[in-house]
Amino acid sequence: MAYHMLIYVVAFLPATILLYQLVPQKFRYIVLLCANCIFFCSFSKGLIIYLIAAILVAYFFARWIEKIGEKKSDGQKAVTKAKRKVLALGIVLNLLVLVVLKYTNFFAKSFIDLTNVFGSKWKFAPIRFLVPIGISFYTLEIISYLTDVYRGTIKAEHNFAKVALYLSFFPQTMEGPIARFSETADDLYAGRGITFNNLKFGYQRIAWGLFKKMVVADRFYYMVSYIFSNYQKLDGSIMLVGAMAYTAQLYMEFSGGMDIIIGSGQIFGINLPENFRQPFASKNASEFWRRWHITLGTFFKDYIFYPVSLAKPVKNFAKKVKNVFGRNVSKFVAPTVALFCVWICNGLWHGAQWTFIFYGMYYFVIIFIETITEAPVKKLTDKLHINRESNVYKAFQSVKLFFIVIIGEMFFRAESLKAGFIMFGKIFTDFHISYFWNHRFKLHLDAYDLIVALVGVLVVVIVGFIRERKPGLRERIDRKILPVRWIVWYACILTVIFFGAYGSGYSVVELIYAGY
Repeated sequence: MAYHMLIYVVAFLPATILLYQLVPQKFRYIVLLCANCIFFCSFSKGLIIYLIAAILVAYFFARWIEKIGEKKSDGQKAVTKAKRKVLALGIVLNLLVLVVLKYTNFFAKSFIDLTNVFGSKWKFAPIRFLVPIGISFYTLEIISYLTDVYRGTIKAEHNFAKVALYLSFFPQTMEGPIARFSETADDLYAGRGITFNNLKFGYQRIAWGLFKKMVVADRFYYMVSYIFSNYQKLDGSIMLVGAMAYTAQLYMEFSGGMDIIIGSGQIFGINLPENFRQPFASKNASEFWRRWHITLGTFFKDYIFYPVSLAKPVKNFAKKVKNVFGRNVSKFVAPTVALFCVWICNGLWHGAQWTFIFYGMYYFVIIFIETITEAPVKKLTDKLHINRESNVYKAFQSVKLFFIVIIGEMFFRAESLKAGFIMFGKIFTDFHISYFWNHRFKLHLDAYDLIVALVGVLVVVIVGFIRERKPGLRERIDRKILPVRWIVWYACILTVIFFGAYGSGYSVVELIYAGY
């Protein structure tokens, strides 16, 4: 069972809603916890043991940190040091499970490949691990929970069931968003009754998410799979089309999934954090990542970027650089070291492949260049009397960012780093528009499906443009007269029913981010 499946939308979710509403308010969080177990077991079965173990670590280590903090007689320094040790142990235990399950084969193969360069003849035999879906997401939530208890920004929860609910809330299980305890705890445990408005807005958002996932993303899947599997015999123009198609597929699926997830939470009065905010309206890569996978970015900012940039060794290194090269260079040291750590972690978090590590380093280099060239570019545009607020300049920035993003996604999706470079190279050495035109309907996407997908993209772009210019689109639609509201939402629902990529001729497309 997954969020975009019929069984979830018309059976599991309504049954949970009904039972939730029938139970007394103080027990409603138990209903959600039971729903979490059923949902998780529907696709991971016995692997729920990993989730239970992670919840136990989060619960007991948070209580342990809190208990140490209550020992006033030991002195502040001693207490802080003891708390830090417990925090480190709790984080290491959780990361150890993640690293063993997801990265053992990657590190072992990389080591063997390296030794083979020097003449060894070792062969790699991968170990088959069963990795629970969502482990990368709930591991980060545990780290944020323990760290926030350590910092004193939240209190440790003494009710084990409530900690379990926070870390396993079923809409978030597969793809996030990565919520902080302080953001969702009150809503999760309040047990508020389901209101008509929450039910209406929740299902409206689910319908919009299904439109993006089933009408657009799932259609591009077939083209993308064909192009990235047959890149060696295809033209550079097809490589570019494949990169654009994958970017569209990824955005439509992931943001559509977030719409379904956040809509599901909204039905129960639980406000989950937003994960996308018109990312392609950004001016540069830095802004793009403040709008794309927002909760992952804020996690890395709060729990890696700031701690690393403020770490004593980094500060000392910055001082040495200042003594040699001066302040203008040294001011970039701490942010650059922290940025490097963020993007290494970002790449590795997505998966145990060199393509993901390269993806992280790609954005590290891009954002680093943007940072150090910001002042010179401003001076240059001022000198040339270029208005940076003009529509032409903004269009230039958008086009530049678009190509930065699709090239990054090309490597992200590539079968290997070598394949990514071959595809990238073909764009410059073997590019023929005529080849694309002659093969445009031979890429496992016929004329009908291509038109439906492109119209779907256009609809999402228009809606995004309206939301960027004036937020609150759903609320404005809700204030319209009844026939207008019905036309808008029934059009969305009927489009999913009649134009969704399911049934005869289509296969079930797995969620991309559920594999991370």
